[in-house]
Amino acid sequence: MHAGQVAVVEDDAIARNALGRLLNAGGFEPTLFDSAETFMPQRHREWLCVIADVQLTGMSGIDLQCTLRLEASTVPVIVITGHRADAVRERAERAGCLAFLPKPFSGTAILTLLDALSSARPTCTKGQDTNVQ
Repeated sequence: MHAGQVAVVEDDAIARNALGRLLNAGGFEPTLFDSAETFMPQRHREWLCVIADVQLTGMSGIDLQCTLRLEASTVPVIVITGHRADAVRERAERAGCLAFLPKPFSGTAILTLLDALSSARPTCTKGQDTNVQ
């Protein structure tokens, strides 16, 4: 059983691939995107979480997060960034991010967040009677 599918939206190939390897090692199924625009056609999949960099080529990670919220998506978004400006953090938090992680962040920090999401996600086995007597 996998812990969940995670979308990684990061335009830096080295950072994107490193994060993908970390998530694989943590038992997650990462799907890697080099921009918000390449992610958008896949946004309606059942993601455990979206991890998005703030500064992307094209649409920013925060704009992506705002677009998801405007579409009434409930997928949690973790915002990662190399920019530690308070205004960036405030904008991401106002948009409803699950977490704001300045780079470099620890692998343990992100895996802990994802483990908590995975544990909190309701599960239902197809064909299983879910009525409680």
